[in-house]
Amino acid sequence: MRVFDPDDFQLEDFERIAQRSQEAVRRLGGVLGELGTLTGEGAAAGGLVGATVDGGGRIQEVTLDPRVMRLDSGSIAEAVTEAVRMAQDDAQRKNQEMLRAAMGEEVPTLDAAGIQSWFEEATRSMGEPLPPDMR
Repeated sequence: MRVFDPDDFQLEDFERIAQRSQEAVRRLGGVLGELGTLTGEGAAAGGLVGATVDGGGRIQEVTLDPRVMRLDSGSIAEAVTEAVRMAQDDAQRKNQEMLRAAMGEEVPTLDAAGIQSWFEEATRSMGEPLPPDMR
C-alpha cells in the first residue's frame, strides 16, 4: 500500500480515493438496509424460554413454554435474562459478520444506530445527501 505524501499528491490519487470512498459508502448503504431486518435469537432453561431481538438488540419477542411455570419466579427471571442476552449476542455477531463481509476488514463493534450515525456523517463529509431510504 502506498503511503500518502502531500508533496507528491496527484489528481489520480484524489480520483482513486474518491472512488474507494464511494464504493465504501455504497457497500455500507446496502448493509444498512439488511441490518434493519436482522434478528438475534436466544434460548434458556433447556429451550423453555426464548427471545428474539432486532439488529440493535431491542427485544422483539419473549416466548415461554408453559412448562417453565413449574420453576420459581427467580429462575424464570434468570432464564428470560439469559435468553435475551444470548439473543443480543447473536444479533451483535450477525451485525459484525455482515459488516465484515461488506467492508472486507475488521470493523468496530457498533449497534445499528451507531452505524447509521457513522454512515450519515461519512456521507455528509463527502458532500452528498443521505438517500431517503437510508434515513
